[in-house]
Amino acid sequence: MKKALDEAEKKARVRDSKLEELINQAEVGLSADQQKTLLEILHRTTGDNYFIGKRKKKTDGVRFVQIIMDNYNYLSEIEYLTNAEKAFLMDLIPYVEFKTNIIIERSSDEEEVNSNSASPSYLARKLKRDRSKVSSMMNSLMKKGILAVAETGSTTEDGRICTSRTWFVNPNLLCCSAKDDVDKVTQKIFKRSLKNFRVEGSSKKHQLPIYLF
Repeated sequence: MKKALDEAEKKARVRDSKLEELINQAEVGLSADQQKTLLEILHRTTGDNYFIGKRKKKTDGVRFVQIIMDNYNYLSEIEYLTNAEKAFLMDLIPYVEFKTNIIIERSSDEEEVNSNSASPSYLARKLKRDRSKVSSMMNSLMKKGILAVAETGSTTEDGRICTSRTWFVNPNLLCCSAKDDVDKVTQKIFKRSLKNFRVEGSSKKHQLPIYLF
């Protein structure tokens, strides 16, 4: 009986020693093996299974669009964009979809996002601008490689062809995702954009300071 008690006390001292070591180490960060040991101690002590997780921050769900500042500043310095175009791009920020960089419709409830891509008519209505001017602005930005459009089509039974357009913003300027996780389709669409481009009235070719893909 005494031998069994001595053995139990010995194991308890070893466990306490490991636990104290882990607590001290936690101040500078636990290795993967140390985390595993801590979980084993908790399981043996309580009989329950534990895992190490990260507490969700209040800011984790905050929507954001990153301006690639080096590129934005460069385009401003060479006067590639007009002031009106730069202002319009800032107005587009709330409508850029996470990861895909598609310009989308948003419902009146800020927490809800519709799956529909935004048309020039929709944006003109939301931004309280003239529809023809919005369309002209978007086409100008498309020619400059800042925006892009993808068309999908379907044919009705009577042979009528119907098309819909999906607008994208170049992630090399405005990026609504982790910079190393831009949607593959979006990358393909802008693969050749803003490379060896010229400012109107000049023959000099330019490159952006940074390309995400």
